[in-house]
Amino acid sequence: MKKKLFVSLALAGVFVIPTSTRAQFAGSVVAYTEGSGVSAGYNDPTAALGAPSQVTPGEYGGPVDPFDAPYLPDQIVGVGTGGSITLQLNTLIRNNPGNPFGLDFIIFGHAGFIEDFGTGTAVDGSLYTGGTSDVRVSVSADGTTFYTLNPALIPQVDGLFPTDGSGNPLLPVNPLLTAADFAGQDLNGIRALYTGSAGGAGFSLAWAIDSNGQSVSLSSVDYVRLDVLNDGMPAYIDAISVVPEPATRTLAFASAALFLLRRRTR
Repeated sequence: MKKKLFVSLALAGVFVIPTSTRAQFAGSVVAYTEGSGVSAGYNDPTAALGAPSQVTPGEYGGPVDPFDAPYLPDQIVGVGTGGSITLQLNTLIRNNPGNPFGLDFIIFGHAGFIEDFGTGTAVDGSLYTGGTSDVRVSVSADGTTFYTLNPALIPQVDGLFPTDGSGNPLLPVNPLLTAADFAGQDLNGIRALYTGSAGGAGFSLAWAIDSNGQSVSLSSVDYVRLDVLNDGMPAYIDAISVVPEPATRTLAFASAALFLLRRRTR
């Protein structure tokens, strides 16, 4: 995986998630089966708890951005073919069409844009790693009865959009953007398209269906399960975040913005 030597910058610019927004992430692992094809050492499911990675530590680490994905075993957990992970969120995911783009939660993986090192731009919007797994996403309100999100509607888990550690992990990216929109963009251009988001793939509870493929109306859930199906490629998961309800969005976004400002002015 691509690495850059940004150690001094990483140490100087740690973005601390404020306490008021920490409840917006997964808080516990309910179940985990590694499955086949996962790289050695990437089998700690607690790596998917809490906020998405903002800095990769170590000699070859640095700030996480859309060109530099998190890659350490304590940052991401692998789920291979036949494997699954079930996480319980610290707060309810609510079905709210008033959320940005109608999206209710966001899954962060480990994909990154392939970079033209001569120009510092995304080559053609394609990704290195990530975005290759056939993942079934299911949700539940009680941890027992799960409903699948319509596979015809969901984005690829661990695909677009690569994580930007300097962005807001509670704000989804416009899902109408495609890889082609990012072709030739440098980091500033990618961030302009993200409009303040930290990236990740956005999902809506409105896509829930039952075993007969019929739509199911879910008001809220707090369990998310990911099952990797039979394509032989593992998925690597960093975090899940809950898009805040309108009543709490201003406070949550303001808290995140305050800490981002502190990070950028250090």
